Amino acid sequence: MTDRTLLLRALARVVAAAPAAPVTERLCRGTVGLLGAGGAVLTCAPAGPSRFAAFATDDVAARLDEIEELVGDGPGLRAFRSGRSVGTVLGDPDDAAEDLPVFAVLAGEVADGAVAVRSWPVRSGGSAVAVLTVHGLPLGGPQDEGRGRPSGPGETVQDGQVLADALAPVVVGAGGLDLLDRRVHRAVGMVVAQTGLAPEDATALLRA
Repeated sequence: MTDRTLLLRALARVVAAAPAAPVTERLCRGTVGLLGAGGAVLTCAPAGPSRFAAFATDDVAARLDEIEELVGDGPGLRAFRSGRSVGTVLGDPDDAAEDLPVFAVLAGEVADGAVAVRSWPVRSGGSAVAVLTVHGLPLGGPQDEGRGRPSGPGETVQDGQVLADALAPVVVGAGGLDLLDRRVHRAVGMVVAQTGLAPEDATALLRA
């Protein structure tokens, strides 16, 4: 696994270099780039009635999220409920029959050829508050633990969890930091100066 601190620094650099956009969009697009994926969707409260997609980087990601909501099953829901990463490969009949048959059939119509899809729980305070689902991860990388599922080059599963957890502050809000602390004031000011983010977005990035 990539060093956690180095990975988060890389994400911060990507966020800082991105064109002006909401911090949720910058973080999602930065995560996609760092994982070498094709796109992603961040879904809040995926197992509840208040479920909504906070941001989707592309039409495929949005459609995959809609299909999960329609069928009530998919890698995102399973990752959210289990608290661990869940993946599948669309366009692979063996994988679809074994793991997510209904989701895989419908989602296979969205994907072009064999496409790896993987979800991570977005955790805050030890509990999942959202889920990050990416598609288009490179095939043929290391295998998912004991399941023979490709997870992409490098230690994608572990790196993806670090990046998913970095999205938690924008899901739960920037509250919880004592902004009366002078050290926090200084840190937020430095992030604002270096990245051009709004103070509330800089605070969220610091929490990540």
